[in-house]
Amino acid sequence: MTTHPSTRRGASAQTRDSALVLRRFRYGESSLVVHLLTSAHGRVSLLAKGAYRPKSAYCGVLDLFDTLDLTWRARRGADLGLLAAGAIESRRRRVSSNLERYRAGLAMLELAGLGAREQHEERDLFALTEAGLDALHAAEVEPELCCAVFDLRFLRLQGVAPALRRCAMCGTDLPSGAGSVPFSIALGGRLCEACAREARSDDARGAEAVGSESFATLRLAQSLLDTPFDHVARIRLDSGRTRSLRAFVRRFLEYHLETRPRVWGPRSRADRTLPRRR
Repeated sequence: MTTHPSTRRGASAQTRDSALVLRRFRYGESSLVVHLLTSAHGRVSLLAKGAYRPKSAYCGVLDLFDTLDLTWRARRGADLGLLAAGAIESRRRRVSSNLERYRAGLAMLELAGLGAREQHEERDLFALTEAGLDALHAAEVEPELCCAVFDLRFLRLQGVAPALRRCAMCGTDLPSGAGSVPFSIALGGRLCEACAREARSDDARGAEAVGSESFATLRLAQSLLDTPFDHVARIRLDSGRTRSLRAFVRRFLEYHLETRPRVWGPRSRADRTLPRRR
């Protein structure tokens, strides 16, 4: 990333950074508005004039899922910067090659957009999003599993990852379990037996705050958090375990982010059991 003054006297400085397109909208007959996640500048919104013209320098450049090298300049008093130059750093065509991978890629971009801040360095979020899209492009990871890994790591970046090895209330190290173990989405994760009893008896929290979760699902979630993204392709799960993991992660993420990504679609029956926020 570089920032340098424009050679035109009185013009605003130009900024250059790696970027991922989060969303894009047609503007007028031939232009585009693009919302971007950049590595050093966080969330950025730009106007790409003439992007749909065949001779445009941006024609075919501003696609979803690709890592881009963009140069832009801010415009005084305007919400949108003006794109000045663009090139493709990394093309990921296979993410769009089937509907399942495409939807998984959209889900990653939507979450990245929720986590990105304007005018704030987002190197970790950018690297995570690139790693998730790279895994989808490699086509060796089952998309649902890839999304679950991305979501767990996104939660960790936001500081709200589920407590899986320690009690979410007292911090005690928890032993291995069998079957179901006490778990609370509202309280942040797995609970020891003493804290689970206390939470169930606490009128302020309510018994609904404490439920249970499969220990196998929690152990799998912790294993995926500990596994480098480029090693996830080696993991083979049956469809039932993948669905259980995905449902668990989605419930936790939706509760703590207080939003539901649009690409997920309508709530399932399991999603409707989310505890109420107090």
